[in-house]
Amino acid sequence: MLLLVGLFTFQLLLATGGTGEVFRVDQEDKHLLVPQLIRKYGYPLEEYQVHTEDGYLLSVHRIPGRAPTGQDRRKYPVLMVHSLFSTSADWILIGPRHGLAYLLADRGYDIWMGNARGNRYSRQHERLRVEQPAFWNFTFHEIGFYDVPAMIDYVLEQTNSKKLHYIGFSQGTLVGFVALSYRPEYNEKIVQLQALSPAVFVNRNPSTIITILANLAEEISERYTSSNKFHFAGHADGEAKFVQRLCLPPTQILCRLLIHDVAGANPRNLDSKMLQIFLGHFPAGSSLKQVQHYAQMIQDGLFRQYDYGDPKLNGRFYGSSAVPEYNLSRVTASVRTYFGYNDNTINYRNVKRLEQMLPNLAGSYPVPDQLFTHFDFILGNNVREVLYEEVLQRVMDAENGLI
Repeated sequence: MLLLVGLFTFQLLLATGGTGEVFRVDQEDKHLLVPQLIRKYGYPLEEYQVHTEDGYLLSVHRIPGRAPTGQDRRKYPVLMVHSLFSTSADWILIGPRHGLAYLLADRGYDIWMGNARGNRYSRQHERLRVEQPAFWNFTFHEIGFYDVPAMIDYVLEQTNSKKLHYIGFSQGTLVGFVALSYRPEYNEKIVQLQALSPAVFVNRNPSTIITILANLAEEISERYTSSNKFHFAGHADGEAKFVQRLCLPPTQILCRLLIHDVAGANPRNLDSKMLQIFLGHFPAGSSLKQVQHYAQMIQDGLFRQYDYGDPKLNGRFYGSSAVPEYNLSRVTASVRTYFGYNDNTINYRNVKRLEQMLPNLAGSYPVPDQLFTHFDFILGNNVREVLYEEVLQRVMDAENGLI
């Protein structure tokens, strides 16, 4: 189950990672909010609140691009969407000269980093209170169907642009594919979708722990809902505190075993101080229903909507007892995929399966580090050299029509 995957994995790495201090970041960064971090490292920041059709208020963090000079053409804006239980921090935590948002901003791009409903930056609604169960009645489907289109439209309106670049990591790619398959008109608004470790098919996972957690998802849900709790792994929740304690003695041996099982083993590529900083920002929360949805996809190997487990309920919501699958043939926007062979969370064979179903695949990039794991995509010591430079080049190519 991707949710506890993330929760466990980063703490495990804390016990096994290197201490090379590749990134020029400070220990205090784990206590700072994303806007504070961006300002601290000398970048301009603007904050916006995006309203969705169903009433959620989403926080979006912007690093404004430089105005074009001379004969330069104004670049398309970039929308960046984070992974499960995370935030816009995915794109900036490893600091200037390394974080992908900073690298793009340095090249003059106008950066917009979204925050999905339910995370620590997007816990407001026009009518509902965060304490109400109805606030948490969503999965990644609603994030893709409502949040992503709302953010796309807002960015295009604010920048007076017809298109934007879309960059997603893990769930950030998944919700992009949901949006483009259910609202195909948005394909015309995407220059190109850069899909980093796309979490579309999440079975074929070699992790014993993920399999066990997926099998326990219903039981976990029942226990939580019986206590009138409908969200999971919020920033200040008990789950987050558990994660923070997990790798303290005497459980460090357990941590080493878990990291290899859940994420793939590449401990030297993850700096221990960087991981401590990350744990000040992760997990940032989402809905319990979303946890169940991922568990269903792990078990059935399909990319489809939430299964209510009752033919009558499915019929009520979908008009049929069969749960509809997402139609990837409707994703006509140009897409590039990026994957790691040692990514236990998103198995590379699942990425290849996705590629076969996309009608406009522009390219596929296996990270040239055989040990590259799921979390190296945002925290790896070598992520700029082996991944981000490639992403930057492909964004610039798409910008210039070289799709």
